[in-house]
Amino acid sequence: MKFMKCKIVVLGIHIALFSGVATAQSGGLGPFNNSSYAAISGKVAQAQGDPANITVNLFLGWTGAWDSVVMKQANLLEQWLPKGSKVEWKRNLQGPPVVTDLLANKQNIAYLGDNPAIVSTTKTSIAPLKIVGFNLISMGRMCGVLLVRSDAPKFNSPEEVFKWLQDKKVAVPKGSCADRTGQEIMRRAGISVDWQYNQAEVIVTSLEAKKIDAAVVYEPSASNAVENGFGRFALSGAHYKLLDADAIIMRQDFIEKNRGAAVAWLKANIQALYFMKEKPIETVNLIKKEIPELTRENIWQAFYGQMPPDTGALPVVNNAVMTIIPASRELSTNVFAFLKGLNVVQGELSSDAIDPSLVVQAFKELGLDPDRALFELRGGLPKDNPFRKNELKKI
Repeated sequence: MKFMKCKIVVLGIHIALFSGVATAQSGGLGPFNNSSYAAISGKVAQAQGDPANITVNLFLGWTGAWDSVVMKQANLLEQWLPKGSKVEWKRNLQGPPVVTDLLANKQNIAYLGDNPAIVSTTKTSIAPLKIVGFNLISMGRMCGVLLVRSDAPKFNSPEEVFKWLQDKKVAVPKGSCADRTGQEIMRRAGISVDWQYNQAEVIVTSLEAKKIDAAVVYEPSASNAVENGFGRFALSGAHYKLLDADAIIMRQDFIEKNRGAAVAWLKANIQALYFMKEKPIETVNLIKKEIPELTRENIWQAFYGQMPPDTGALPVVNNAVMTIIPASRELSTNVFAFLKGLNVVQGELSSDAIDPSLVVQAFKELGLDPDRALFELRGGLPKDNPFRKNELKKI
């Protein structure tokens, strides 16, 4: 498939569309750094030191980790890591098996949603694991997506959604950020539902078969269900200002042995995030290579698309953060409290569960302010989607 003449024009439109100034009402986590893909690429330098052998997961079923797909597909890492370093990518669909691999030293870097990321830091008796950065944080866009079945009635307000949901069957991936978000939405709304637990992919088929009434799922499963007519967007976690995030985890022994490679990894990740901001069409095409079963239209909507305004969603669909800002620590505390309420974790969140030193070093060496997030990403409406199914729209 060729994307020829219209590619540059559409890309120009979307660079303008997705570059915005943060405001409190928009859900931005500013202030932000003022940089670009070209500026970061101009600082590419191979790290010194011994080559590192890195094993990392490729979390394809979660938009929060799609920057790792760009790192892999755009061959960004080889420019930054020490010469001779090798990277092994392991595909995964859920967080818990990744935590198991980290603890067993079968993996030394991981991308995990906020719930399993926090859980991983509590297993210090087996292996110290550290959160070294929060690559992406959204206000209910990546994870807090409430869908209703396609034949549900039309709703004119969140209150009507909640009234209809009372005692209905609502599916959610157990223990995930969607689980936490869904539980909090229902708690604040003051309603009870019949929770059904399953993997996101199964939840989508259950919506299709009308076996459930609603679901709280993460992206891209939510947009996939909507594109195929199995469900409708009903409410965003932004209605209650609920944050969700993806975290980067590293084993402590890997950091100690390969600090230069660890910092270089984060630099490549920063470059990938700016790539995603400025090159949405190229990004969609790279992700399509790893997830051929999703349409390009679905991929774009899942990462770049706004949910309907009547869901309480905000224009900002994502925040590229990387560094540890106050919102990162507040979210971590809230996640720990949720997990503690489920008896998944005990005690208090360890003061050293988050190690900001690597990302601070990466930011400073790239000329970035480590006290500021990278940027916010303002989403487009369905009419702004440059794809129809798998083809670029003609303009």
